[in-house]
Amino acid sequence: MAQQLNQMQFTLVSTIFNEASRLKQTITDLEAQTLKPQEIIFTDAGSKDGSIEILEEWKQNSTIKITVLIEKGCNVARGRNLAIEQASTEWIVSTDFGCRFHSNWLEKLLSPISKNYELTANSYNVIGGAFTIIEEDINTLAGRSDYILQRGYPVVMDEYFSVSSRSIAYKKEVWEKIGGYPEWLTLAADDTIFWKLIKKHDFKYTFVEEPLVYWGRHKTNKTFAKEAFRYGLGDGESRINYRNFWSNLIETGLRYMFYCCILIWISLGINSLVSNNLISKSYQPTNLTTYLPIALLTLISLPGLRSYINTFKSWQVVKNNKYNFKAFLNALWQLELSRWQYLKGYIKGLRDKDEKKKEGREKMWNLLNR
Repeated sequence: MAQQLNQMQFTLVSTIFNEASRLKQTITDLEAQTLKPQEIIFTDAGSKDGSIEILEEWKQNSTIKITVLIEKGCNVARGRNLAIEQASTEWIVSTDFGCRFHSNWLEKLLSPISKNYELTANSYNVIGGAFTIIEEDINTLAGRSDYILQRGYPVVMDEYFSVSSRSIAYKKEVWEKIGGYPEWLTLAADDTIFWKLIKKHDFKYTFVEEPLVYWGRHKTNKTFAKEAFRYGLGDGESRINYRNFWSNLIETGLRYMFYCCILIWISLGINSLVSNNLISKSYQPTNLTTYLPIALLTLISLPGLRSYINTFKSWQVVKNNKYNFKAFLNALWQLELSRWQYLKGYIKGLRDKDEKKKEGREKMWNLLNR
């Protein structure tokens, strides 16, 4: 199949920031690709851990043309745009460095246009790829808990699936017509918005469902929570995923109302025992109407346990010695931390009054609402 693609030239683009600990493995994965890009262009945001030196060494030794751009402090969207601007090919493949790649990733991703490039290259403008994790690499309590929360990272590429820019191919003209990745965002949501705009412009796209990009996951609850904050911040700045925000906010509020109800029930029980002096066996039943209001509040608050119930169901799917009860309990705690951080990030994004963000957001929504 790779020989059938030899007429096609494409550029692989990505961004870098302090990835030295994972960079050499990523380079090994890319050098092992059965289909190699004509060029690879990276934008480094100012790494201080030796990442640039590793890339420069790779540049000297690789048969692939490699370009390293540097712009200190640039965000991911800006980094992607800078790399794509420098691309000399019609097709762009985007990914996130720090991921792992199967040797067939690029060949499989571009397979929808492999049978006859001259005829099919114009059939699709965009190819969305799937991604997953390497389960064997999940070896921390936080990582195991995340695996439970994600129910083992299944690949479901339906109409609601949002293609990530860690595995996507598109013509450079698509990027130009959309106006590039939204640089006005602080940290995250750039690829979510990019995909929304692709769908809105009615570019013809297809999916490659075999997940051959492997996302490196975090090792502590704290870093998972930080990730959730970044996602919330990006969603809030762009005003997307409103339904998800309100659903999370209401559910979390109901869950804490349920906790309060439990404390009230305990308090009422203790008060009843003391006031009726059970020790002297002079206990008198309390009027049931006393408990009616709290009973109604308890009933109303039960939907707040939905995420806990879903986590339990997910645990039942993956449960074994590795994903044990301890990992399940930590998953509940990780869920709580990440939920609060997502909400915190979203609210911070909503409150951001930066004029560039406001201008970029209005432009984005004008395009989406056409």
